[in-house]
Amino acid sequence: MRYKNCLWFIASALFMLQCSANRQHAENAQSAAQHIRQNTEAFSNALVAGNFEAVVQAYTPDAKIFPPGLDILQKHEAIRNYWTPAPGQKNRVVYHKVFQEEIKITGDHAYDWGYYEGRTRLEDGSEQAWRGKYVIVWKKTAPGVWKIYLDAWNRIN
Repeated sequence: MRYKNCLWFIASALFMLQCSANRQHAENAQSAAQHIRQNTEAFSNALVAGNFEAVVQAYTPDAKIFPPGLDILQKHEAIRNYWTPAPGQKNRVVYHKVFQEEIKITGDHAYDWGYYEGRTRLEDGSEQAWRGKYVIVWKKTAPGVWKIYLDAWNRIN
């Protein structure tokens, strides 16, 4: 009888530990998803504000971007060159919003996919609207810090 009680106690303890671990994992995933949503919004805000250094810092140092019609661009310098307008260019993004359809956390990596939309103010003052679809792979670089590792997008009209 004593042996059965001991086994029951061990099984109950293991069950409670597993439930606690599952709850902790769900809370960590929720927290990570919240950080990713905040980082996505900060990226959009930085793009609209013309703060291209903040845009670059949203990426890991070894990040890759997959812009439509171009080769894969790797690391901060290439990403900075892509996002920073050429001198004298008057066109600028005046609106950018991301609609995340799904965020999936898998350990120290995550992915999200969805749609984006925006408007560019052209040199003549008119605005051009655009929208597209994307997928991003995120990397956890420190506790509570998620940065973009892979970023692919293309426009849909």
